[in-house]
Amino acid sequence: MSARNQPAIARASAPRGRRSRCPLAHLLAAVLLFVALPAPALAQKTDTVTVRNGDRMVGEMKGLKRGQLEFKTDAMSTVYVKWPRVLTVTTDKVFEIELVDGRVYFGTLTAGTQDSVVIETASDSVTVSTQSVVDLQRIKASFWAALDGNVDLGINFTQQNSKTDMNLSGEVHYAHQGAPDNADKGLRLNKFSSGFAFTKLDYNATFSRQDSTDDISRYTATLTHLRQLQERWFWLVAVGGESTSQLSLDFRATFAGGVGRFIKQSNKLDLALWVGPSYSREQFTGEPPDNSIPLILAADFEYFTWGALDTNVSSQLSVLPILDQWGRWRINFALNVKQEVLKNFYVNVGVNDAFDSDPTAADANTNDFSLTTSFGWTF
Repeated sequence: MSARNQPAIARASAPRGRRSRCPLAHLLAAVLLFVALPAPALAQKTDTVTVRNGDRMVGEMKGLKRGQLEFKTDAMSTVYVKWPRVLTVTTDKVFEIELVDGRVYFGTLTAGTQDSVVIETASDSVTVSTQSVVDLQRIKASFWAALDGNVDLGINFTQQNSKTDMNLSGEVHYAHQGAPDNADKGLRLNKFSSGFAFTKLDYNATFSRQDSTDDISRYTATLTHLRQLQERWFWLVAVGGESTSQLSLDFRATFAGGVGRFIKQSNKLDLALWVGPSYSREQFTGEPPDNSIPLILAADFEYFTWGALDTNVSSQLSVLPILDQWGRWRINFALNVKQEVLKNFYVNVGVNDAFDSDPTAADANTNDFSLTTSFGWTF
């Protein structure tokens, strides 16, 4: 499973202390540390790609995502090849190879006959149509090399009423091959074996200040671990929490787990559904802490187009009936539209809404709605 294919879960907040440091300062420090790290040795550019007009390129395959093959060459630097135009490829690097029918392999690729590739695993060889491959995720030995993610930052200021709005959000994910359950470690998943593993941290901090009104804030963060199974099934566990002033919610910590399935996967569209129980510990302003047991019903949708500059539309919806407080519902919805303006830099417009039918606190709102615009960087 690639980074783009991960299901949404309930959002969560970072702990709140008496003295908090600026998250932007932490981010800048992390960036400086990343730049200061020594560069890895150059990978051997021995992979080949043959396209439909007969051209053959030699370089290094980085991965296939959203219908584009990222390919690094010496003469043309990094190029993005539309996958429908590819006839065949060859690489000696290990990839997680996902097919349109849901099968998943770990191995290398060699050129087959016209419009086909041969998947070479530790114990088998399988010939498939080139266009049946929908995702290639590089399996990297180094932890730091396998990290991926993005950062969004938005700041708005209105002088007339001294209103300031700030938003910091993003995610960091780590993808790797899980330990196969099958005895021969054959790199092909059976229906219930543990294969591709994915760990993700996502966060969002929104703050608004205006003269003569109370400050408005919302902080969320979530840590998710997911294992992909065969035939598009997966299981996941997650932990997180959230805090939102609009709902008078001081904090909510959540532990969740569940199973799900990808309903649709293609080079332009992904749709995943999952369900599972969870446990929450929450406290509203002026109220004692309380426990609840929500059932999470979640859907994750993503649509993308590619060209000189990419466009990505993603949406997450989770509906949580509270099993031990019958009649109470929570709903979380997020919609993000990202338009690339320069390679690896984009503008993002996001809509978020959190609903609680019974937020416990007497004067609390039932909805926390926000609209944000930000500028982002993908690394």
